[in-house]
Amino acid sequence: MPKNDALESMDSAELGILEEFKKEFKNLKEMGFIDSRRFHDTGIGKTAEDLLGILENNEGTADYKGLIELKSARELSEAMLTLFTKSPDPKGVNTIVRKTFGYFDAEFKDMKILHVTFTADKFSNSKKGKFGFKLDINNNNRKIFVKIKNIKNGNIDSSVSAFYPFDNLKSIIEHKCKYIIFISAERKKQDGKELFKFNKAILLSGLTFNKFLNFLESGIIKYDFRLGVYRTGKKIGKTHDHGSGFRINKNDLDKVFIINDIT
Repeated sequence: MPKNDALESMDSAELGILEEFKKEFKNLKEMGFIDSRRFHDTGIGKTAEDLLGILENNEGTADYKGLIELKSARELSEAMLTLFTKSPDPKGVNTIVRKTFGYFDAEFKDMKILHVTFTADKFSNSKKGKFGFKLDINNNNRKIFVKIKNIKNGNIDSSVSAFYPFDNLKSIIEHKCKYIIFISAERKKQDGKELFKFNKAILLSGLTFNKFLNFLESGIIKYDFRLGVYRTGKKIGKTHDHGSGFRINKNDLDKVFIINDIT
């Protein structure tokens, strides 16, 4: 596992921000088990960000002082790490994709949903659907297209165009993925609540846009649609776009990033 490369390339201002984070995370670790600030999967991230004084944002800047993007996961969790979420262009195309290529929800039978993870190296079929999905990296047009295939006849469906311009993705990677701190926490259930004890943080760096494209082509970086439905609360039965995004298995982190232990 590479060491020190990221720290040696940081300027004095960046190193100062990293040192501030280390101090704040040390205090967080010393708090022991803490009640989750939110139910379900996003509870760990929300809890860490609240205690570090970070406001939720969907802007182009990184979470911590505009430099470091924070990611969190429960220890022993097999879930993939989300690098970033962004809906494809044009605006509103996710709704068209869901209605056209999705499948009916088992509980809300009049609502179509679509959950599928796929790559740029081969087609992946949605579990209950009739379509296969694949990313198509088009260097000439400088766009990444979502390619959709009819499983029954093998034909590519060209009725819907969903894509990502290179420049948009390059900006995200340079501003939100330059430095990522991945936080892991022990969890336990107590009196019906989920509690977290934050134990470890590692710094991930070294991802460039060209490397991003290469890892997409090889299938290491994956993409998924998470277009579901609210199952509880005021919006129950309505569409819930969990965020179309680019993700990576945790055991592939050292293939993509320079990793530095910082705690």
